[in-house]
Amino acid sequence: MAIGNEKTLMLTVMRNEGPYILEWLAHHFTLGIDDLLIFTNFCTDNTDRILDRLEVLMPHRVKHQPNPKVMFPKQGLWHIMALRFAGHFGRYRAADWLYITDADEFLNLKRGITNLDEFFDAAGPADAVSFTSVAFNSNGHKAASTDLVTKRFTQTTTDFKAAAKANEPAYTAVKTLFRNTIAGHRRPHRPVTKGFAETGATWINGAGKPMPANWIDSGNKAIEGNGTRTYAQLNHYAIKSAAEFLLKVDRGDAVNADRLGASEQYWAHANRIGNTDKTGMGLSAAAQDMFEFFLSDPELRELHEQSFALREAQLQDILKTEGGEKLARAIGYFD
Repeated sequence: MAIGNEKTLMLTVMRNEGPYILEWLAHHFTLGIDDLLIFTNFCTDNTDRILDRLEVLMPHRVKHQPNPKVMFPKQGLWHIMALRFAGHFGRYRAADWLYITDADEFLNLKRGITNLDEFFDAAGPADAVSFTSVAFNSNGHKAASTDLVTKRFTQTTTDFKAAAKANEPAYTAVKTLFRNTIAGHRRPHRPVTKGFAETGATWINGAGKPMPANWIDSGNKAIEGNGTRTYAQLNHYAIKSAAEFLLKVDRGDAVNADRLGASEQYWAHANRIGNTDKTGMGLSAAAQDMFEFFLSDPELRELHEQSFALREAQLQDILKTEGGEKLARAIGYFD
């Protein structure tokens, strides 16, 4: 399913996201994403092997590549290097739409909308859509789980209701779906296109409202969280459980960065209590069917199930370190 008859390519970078890939991909492929171009680096939990198997099963929809920065470790940024490299692929040049997102982000179409065609029917035609990111906290979960991410976490980090009642802004980030014909640099949150407002193209938010000219002509990635999510938002499961956060910190944010022992403040900010939000909870019937199709392949199922065990072993190694144990105690993992 495409946007009309136009092809949509999703681009992302990953490192150690093994348990989440099948849910994440089934969800997005059944929303109307046609194609995935993905870059990984230094994976130890079967992420790369899962993606390689998916490419064998669906070569017309999945392309997995090493992040080019692995060859140039002292040059550039992981996301930016991958996005620049992506432009050299035929499937990138053939795509009508581009959507840059991460493995912990799920595009959440609301009000009964089930795919991107229906989103544009409701929100109106556009050449770019910036979706408001809504971060979710840990929901009090300490341990990792084999349950779906979209079922486990239903509590937001930001109290949007209180902000609206107090008539105060609740700024958050965006991720953007945009036509490939839009000029400018591709960045993780949005294309940066000077003079976009003068092109006659339309850039809207998840409520179908036009984004202001001074925003679209800048590199701004912040958006008001209230009033911009009527038809769609981006559910961002940034920390998940305490155990999964420890693994995230040890891994680095899709990069090879050493942050272990320095992330208590990040957790405290991301684990604030906001509102209950069950929109986007679980998989649609179509996505569940695709998820089960993935698991019907014995090799893919084995790789998927192994990823949980590999991560549990890594967690135990982290907890044996002084920095890992200290951070685990600070975020309440042992409580």
